[in-house]
Order: sequence, then structure tokens, then C-alpha cells
Amino acid sequence: MVRRLPSLIAASFLLLAAASAPVSGQGKPVDSEIDRARAEAAEAQANLDRLEQAAGRARDEAARLAAERRAAAAAITASEARITAVEAQARLAQALVVERAERLARQQAPLAALLAGIVTMGRRPPLVGSVDSGSLDEFIRVRALLDTTLPVIRKRSAALSAELEESRRLQASANRTRADLAAARKELQGRQQRFAQLEARATERAASFGAGAVGASDVLVASTEGEARLRSQAERRRAELRLAADLGGLAPAPARPGSSRPAALPLTYQLPVTGVVQEGVGAVGETGIRARGLTLAAYAGQEVRVPAGGTIAFAGPFRRHDGVVIIDHGRGWMTLMTGVRTPRRKGERVRTGDPLGRALGTITVELSTNGRPVSAAIMAGSSPLLSNKRQSG
Repeated sequence: MVRRLPSLIAASFLLLAAASAPVSGQGKPVDSEIDRARAEAAEAQANLDRLEQAAGRARDEAARLAAERRAAAAAITASEARITAVEAQARLAQALVVERAERLARQQAPLAALLAGIVTMGRRPPLVGSVDSGSLDEFIRVRALLDTTLPVIRKRSAALSAELEESRRLQASANRTRADLAAARKELQGRQQRFAQLEARATERAASFGAGAVGASDVLVASTEGEARLRSQAERRRAELRLAADLGGLAPAPARPGSSRPAALPLTYQLPVTGVVQEGVGAVGETGIRARGLTLAAYAGQEVRVPAGGTIAFAGPFRRHDGVVIIDHGRGWMTLMTGVRTPRRKGERVRTGDPLGRALGTITVELSTNGRPVSAAIMAGSSPLLSNKRQSG
């Protein structure tokens, strides 16, 4: 018993020291990490609310889609920030649980030693205590020690009960934090899927708008080119009409010296179609070659008539021309026409003004005698449509 008394006294002093010792503070780095994570989460949530309001106010579909994409991205950021905050809170809760367990173990050690000594003394038989000469003094000292430590034991028991309750509360908080973490991760997954859907919609819409823009651009280019072409044709036609009006107002050319009258064709000749003369005999074309005949503006399907009587020498496609007609007028005179489709056959006789066929578009008329092209002036002098003499007569 004498050997156990110092250990009991030491245990009681440890218990008193543990009772009077201040509770250790929590780790400041963990608190600052949680505060920072919560601030980031709050900022991200505020940004999310602002962007969602902007998406709700957007009236244009494209602007609304862009706002929804920004809101979805902000929602992902907010979820990630929330997960970070919850993870930090979970780490803190786990650290608090571990710290509480360690504190309880330290605080229970002296009390357990003291209670073990008291139990040991209580189990000694009274006869042994009466035989021992020092038992009375020891009993008095132990009694005084118990009177001193019992209030501390009661106080520490209540404190330990509170610590145990706090530990259970912290453990429950840690469990709730883990549940919140799982919910936050699930929410993040849903927002990521939402963002992916918005990205797909934006990509599809951009592709649709891009195709529409390309089509509209093509239509615009085609319209612009068509407008420029029509404007050029109209300007050229006005110039041709002005030139024709100026030429029509001129007096006939004087006769050559030694000639009583101009030469005339040995046949009545007329133009096969009524149309504007686009190119005359001798005009230099884009290839640098002089034209051997007249080029007349005609539309596809326009009726073409025989310019002068004769025999069909050729009718059909030839080389790059889809429709070629050659009429032999006799005595070395021939007419070559291109851009004309005719049902007439080779060797068939035709008369002036008879229906010959249909124009495929612009046609050319080349009159020659013995292989030499005839001047357009001679053709005009013989044509009822172009001859001033015929019109005045």
C-alpha cells in the first residue's frame, strides 16, 4: 500500500493539472482554408445567379444560348468550389474527431489510474488494515486525498461526458459532410452534362448559321454578278440604239467616181431574225480574229426564216456548234448560219422568208460569194428591214 500511495498522489496531481489545463485551439491553417473555400464558393454562386438572371433576360435565342453556356460554366465552377469547401470541411471534421479522441484518451488516463488505486484499496480485507501499524495514517491520507479529488473527478466526469457528446456530434457532422460531398459531386456531374448539351447545341447552331451564311453569300454574289451583267447588257444596248439612231439620220453615201449606182445583190436578201446586231462584218473579236458575218441577238426558240432562196447544202451540228445551216443560193453565193436548229434536210429547196427552224441563242449570219465574205453594207442595202431605200420607197 505504501508503494501505491505515491502513484495515487501522482495520478491525482495529473488529474488536477488536466482539469486546469486550457483546451487546445484548432489548427488555424485548416480554418483559413475553409474560409477561403467558402468565400470562393459564395463568389461563384453569386456569379452563377447573375449569369442565370442574364440568361433569363436574354430575348434573342443566340444571346440566350450564349448566356446559358456561360451560366452552365459558372455552375460548374460553383460546384467545384462547393466541393472544395465541403472537402475542407470534411477534413476539418475528421481532424476534430481524431483530436477529441486523443484528448479523451489523455484525460481518461489519470482518472483511470486513480480509480484503479481506489478499487485496489477497497478490495483489501479490514483485518489486514488493522494489523498494519501504518494503515491508519495511510487511511487518513487517502481519505484526505479522496476528499480533494472527488470534486475533481465529478467535474472531469461531466466534462468527459460533454466531450463524448461533442465527439458524437462531430462524427455526425462529418457524416453529413460526406453526404453533402457526394451530392455536390452528383450536382457537378449534372451541370457538366448540361454544359456539354449546350456546347453541342451551340456547335450545331453555328454550323447551321455558317451554312446559311455561305448560301446567302453565294446568293448575294450571284445576284451582284447578275445585276452587273444585266446593267452591262442594258448599257451596251442603249449605246447600240444611239449608234443606230445616229447612223439612220445620216444622208446616203455619195456614189463612187465612175459608178452610176452602187452594186446590188443578184438576189433578195433579208436577215433571218429580228434582233439587235451585236457584231458586224470585220469586227475584231476577243480572240483577235475579224468576224466574217453578222452576230444577231436572239433568244432560244425564236423563229428563224430563210434569208434568201436556195438549196440546203448542210444542216446539223459541226465541231463546237450545235446547229449549222448552209444555203446555196447559186452562182457562187452562199449563206452560213450558226446557232440554228432546222428540220430541213440536205438538198431541200427553200424560198426567201420560209420558216427555217429555231434559234439556239445568239446566231451568226455569213454571206459570201465564191468564198469571199460580203460587206454588211451590201447586205443592208438588199434587206427590206435595213435598207433606207426600201423604207423610203
